[in-house]
Amino acid sequence: MTFTAMDWNLGGADADADRDTFNTMTANLWTPEQVSLADDAEDIRGLSDNERVALSRIFAGLSALESLQTSSATSALSTDAERDGAGTRQAVLTAIAFGESVHTKAYSALIAALESNINKAKGINNSENNDSAQSAFAWTQQNESMQEKLQLLENEYAAASNNSNTSTAENNGQNQDSPADSSSISSPTEIATPNAPVSDSDSATTNIPDLGALKRLAAAVLAEALLVESGFYLPMWLSSRGTMTKSADIIRLINRDIVTSSSYLGSIYQQKLEQLDDATRETIRQYAYDLANNLYFAEEDYSYTLPYADFGLDDDIEKFLSYNANKALSYLGYPALFPAEISQPNPAVTDELNDMESLASALKPASLFGGNGINFGSTASAGATAGISSPSTPASTGANSANKAEETSDDDWDF
Repeated sequence: MTFTAMDWNLGGADADADRDTFNTMTANLWTPEQVSLADDAEDIRGLSDNERVALSRIFAGLSALESLQTSSATSALSTDAERDGAGTRQAVLTAIAFGESVHTKAYSALIAALESNINKAKGINNSENNDSAQSAFAWTQQNESMQEKLQLLENEYAAASNNSNTSTAENNGQNQDSPADSSSISSPTEIATPNAPVSDSDSATTNIPDLGALKRLAAAVLAEALLVESGFYLPMWLSSRGTMTKSADIIRLINRDIVTSSSYLGSIYQQKLEQLDDATRETIRQYAYDLANNLYFAEEDYSYTLPYADFGLDDDIEKFLSYNANKALSYLGYPALFPAEISQPNPAVTDELNDMESLASALKPASLFGGNGINFGSTASAGATAGISSPSTPASTGANSANKAEETSDDDWDF
């Protein structure tokens, strides 16, 4: 085996896309500690028990999804990138996984903020009562709908690690049934039945992209842009009413990361599609719609286990699911699955989610590494200004002089 170095100086469209995406992601680095969730304390204490429980479960469910993305999706996509010899793509995937890990930490911070403020209002010591926070995470493990959609995704990603040759979409134009034109697809009425399994291995012998890799790219984009983003509805609805605005800032930061990663993975998917013949391209298209259909219904079932109806939001949450399904498919280069009349949610919610201007003041300058002197400042200039500076509060260990600049002479360096 010959080991190769990762070369960031390569030319070409692929290398440019890897560099641009990696630079964007490093410029957008953030941590939940940079958002002052303490400012939401009064709003949290004003929530009903039903609202607080719903938010805690939503955030725990989002953490479960992104935990799967961090592990299974990253491993599968990195394996595919290694087969393609795409070294810098593996670095971008690692950056995406790091971002998803930050997201899981943020969801934990949001749950902790909910529980600690409610406990304070009730006079309960947080260190003695963490049962409520833990119950949110336990709920995701016991929730059948949550586990079913996680299993749907895991099945797609597992094909890379075990080198499975089975597929839910047929290969090389051998499909028996003509799939419906996307323009004729409207609101689904039942979960699509997967087509008969066939081998993906033909792609290795015909010099076309690995069809299994295409399916995993589609699954990764749909997982983030459809499933994860559908969990943003309630916090953004509250924010549109002037409540929990700092929590909403964290959701916007997560959404910004998802837009970046989905655009990147979607562009790779579309580029690979161009290398396929028309029949195979149509087969993969139908596969993507079937998977979107299945994930939509899995997410819809999951939404019924949350008390949206108690808040009068059940109709609009379905429109939000349809909206996100259409958006996820657009990243893959496909037309909408749902017609406009059933995929236009409350504009106040989508406006809140897409309000990127508010992010300029969302973050307070903070060290990513806790007082070691590395300060990335605000996200707007992080990529250009990241560097070493002295910490604002000197540590008691003597670190107050670690980054202090002093004039030196040649004698100082004569060892």
